[in-house]
Order: sequence, then structure tokens, then C-alpha cells
Amino acid sequence: MRPAASLLVRTYPARWRARYGDEFLSVLEERPLGPFDVADVLLGALDAHLHLRGLGAASEHSKGFAMTLRLGGYAAILGGFLFFIGLAAASALGDAGGVFILAFAAGGAALLVALAGLSAFQARRYPKLVWAAFVLPAIGAVIAVIGALGMVFVGDGLFIGQWSAWAVWFLGLAALIIGSGLFAVATYLTHTLSRPAAIVLVVASLGLVPLGLGMNVLPFIPEAFAPIALGVWALLFSLGWVALGVSAVRLDNPGRISPQGVS
Repeated sequence: MRPAASLLVRTYPARWRARYGDEFLSVLEERPLGPFDVADVLLGALDAHLHLRGLGAASEHSKGFAMTLRLGGYAAILGGFLFFIGLAAASALGDAGGVFILAFAAGGAALLVALAGLSAFQARRYPKLVWAAFVLPAIGAVIAVIGALGMVFVGDGLFIGQWSAWAVWFLGLAALIIGSGLFAVATYLTHTLSRPAAIVLVVASLGLVPLGLGMNVLPFIPEAFAPIALGVWALLFSLGWVALGVSAVRLDNPGRISPQGVS
């Protein structure tokens, strides 16, 4: 019996556990639990406490694991698309790009959902890597979204303490990019989703942060072309996420998903 699964079941009311606890525990122990699964179970526990509703809950959760893959896949596609459109347009338009900054914020939120959903399908061999791969980019996505909203509604002044909204946004963006690279490494090691897409995401993550800080990671490129190089790297980053999302959606069928992951 895994302590984490047992602890999650204990969040449900005693009367619910007496009727469904054993069945639900066996469902939770069939596969590694990702952040999306934990959140889903805790929300179900809250609903059970409020309404004491739970008929069929255990069997529904066994289907819900496949739902996390589908939801994570679509969120990765949407997030990758909005990330690039928002970032590229806002960078080009400057102060006039408020709408596109909001698009970037929406993309960051979608990538947060993608991280939670797709991480539920990482293999048992790397549980610490899976959770680390979720935590860092998830925190970065939240901070980046807050910073983006600050740039739209607060402007160039101080936003949080001595930090401007832009500084908050860039800090969150850096964490999101670096964490996405870590997530891609986890995906590559676990053979869960597309490995070529994971490689693209790793390569893009390695180049984006230095380029964003003005460092020339490709010495043979003239300095005048640095903004173009930054745009290409951002496009690669977005395409990596979109490709991971597409591979997840393609895997979403009963014949290819088992309790241990993708067959």
C-alpha cells in the first residue's frame, strides 16, 4: 500500500470510505499519481464532504486518468500557440501590445494545465524528477502570468516591492522555460510522449533564457540578428509544446493507455 494513495483516500468522509474506500484505493495504486490526479482527488473529496455524493466515484476516477492525458494534450497545443503569438506580438508592439500580453498570460495558464495533466503519465522510475519537472515550471507559469497582468494593468511602475511588473514577468518566464526543459528531460527518459518533441523543447529551453538575457549562445550569428534568433528559439519552444500535446492527443485511446501509462 502506498502511503500517498492511502492518505488521499482518507480525505474523503468516513461513510464514503466505508462503502467505496477499498475500491478507490486499488484504483489509485494502479498507476503513479501526477499533480493533476492529486488535485482531482482532493476536489472530489471536497465535493464528497459537501454533498456526500460518490456513487461510482472509484470507477469514474479510473477513466479520469485517460482524461488527464487528453486535457493535458489540448492544453499543451493551445498553450504553445498562445505563448508564441503573445510573446512575439507583445515584443514587437511594445506598449501597444497589451492584448497580446493577455494572450501570453492565457498561454501560460494553459501550459500550467498541460504540465499537470501530462505529468500524470510519467513512469514510476522517475517520481522525483516528475514532481520537480512539474513544480518549477508551474511556479514559473503562475509568476509569469501575474507579471504579464501587472504590465497590462499597472504599467512600468513598481509592482511587488522593488520589483517592476516586467521583472516579475521575466523571472516567471525564466522559471517556466527552464522547468519546461526539465519536464522535457523527464518525458524523454520515461518514453511517455514524443521523444523528438521532448528534444526540441530541451534545446529551445537551453537557448531561450541566455538569449533573453542578451547572451549570444550562437557566436557565429551577428549581434544585429539576435532578435531574430530569439524569435526562432521562442518558436522552437512553442513547437515543442505543441508537438508534445499532439502526441498526447494521438495516444488518447483505450488500446494504448494502461494503468502504468502508455502501452
